[in-house]
Amino acid sequence: MSEVKTKKIKPDIRAITRLVPREGNLVQGQSDLPIDPQLAKEAYEIIAASENHYGGAEGDAGLRKAVAAKIRKYNGIEIDVDQRPFELLITTGGTGALIGIAQSYLRDKAALVFEPFYPYHQKIIEEFGGKMEVFAVDENLRFDKDMLAIQCRQLKDRKEFPLKAIIVCSPSNPSGKVMTHAELEAIADVAKELDLLVISDEVYEHYVIGKTPHIPIATLPDMWDRTITVNSFSKSWNISGWRLGYAFGKGELLDPVIKAINIVYVCPTTPLQAALSRVLMSKESYYDDLRETFLGKQNLFSKGLTDLGFKIYDSGSAFYLWARIPEGKKDALKFNEMLMKKAQVAAVPGSAFANSDLWDAHMRICIAREDHILEGAMEKFRAALG
Repeated sequence: MSEVKTKKIKPDIRAITRLVPREGNLVQGQSDLPIDPQLAKEAYEIIAASENHYGGAEGDAGLRKAVAAKIRKYNGIEIDVDQRPFELLITTGGTGALIGIAQSYLRDKAALVFEPFYPYHQKIIEEFGGKMEVFAVDENLRFDKDMLAIQCRQLKDRKEFPLKAIIVCSPSNPSGKVMTHAELEAIADVAKELDLLVISDEVYEHYVIGKTPHIPIATLPDMWDRTITVNSFSKSWNISGWRLGYAFGKGELLDPVIKAINIVYVCPTTPLQAALSRVLMSKESYYDDLRETFLGKQNLFSKGLTDLGFKIYDSGSAFYLWARIPEGKKDALKFNEMLMKKAQVAAVPGSAFANSDLWDAHMRICIAREDHILEGAMEKFRAALG
């Protein structure tokens, strides 16, 4: 009799978040840092002036113009905000963009992700009638181009849920890995060979601190025509509850997406878009300052964890730490439960981001917290492991 493989039990990130106090919460991937004072002031004034009504599904014209300037400066891509169909959409968070893409392109189709992966990629795809396929990388988060091509060809040719897209998340949630130019080229070559869409999730682009720069895959040769890039202001502007993000790409690619998000969301939040439009490009050093802040947080917390026996993956970005728990311990799920029980501190076990067992001894640790919270959390780690 053949063995029946049981489905892997995955930690619930939001449930873990509720089980620990703020002082020990390194769980959910959001920035708890304070809002920019000028942004708060602008939002107050716009709301008080009663600018609180429906807007266009494509987003506020002022914010679209500001985002186009941001994309030009930081990504080297020219967006024509007057182009029709639209090349740039303001969306209800990056999640809203992903939902629009899933609704438009992935029903009865498959999308491939690199493991470890962001759980919402899977949830969104499958909620909207698609199927997620996983491509395994090695323990150093590297992959073989030939193996990627073989798996994609197999998936492309099948009758049910044929492969439609590759999802690129760089810097990655959960690992923080910044893909190299060679890795992005490998993905691009496979996408072009098999006529696949590329969905590029670049939410963490402004947290890159290592030698490998952030490279939008849409800038590679012939990739503009097959790439939809998704981004968000939730992390970099500390406004996850505002639900503001954006998507850009060739107008013909985005046209089905705007039709879908118009039905689901009607429009992004009108006054908050207007507020952000006034400050987004007003501070020349904003993203440089952000990187410096997070480099300090990473250096501080990485050293503390290393002293406790963790092995920190050198990801090249600094919103998350991807860490192997101390030697001799193999189950990060049980390890996390111990941390909660002994010291009321927690992160996310690696099994939340994988279908395989390869990452069971790893944790994702969110360091987007105020320094006194991180310092207190480190003391909790020491108390639990001392």
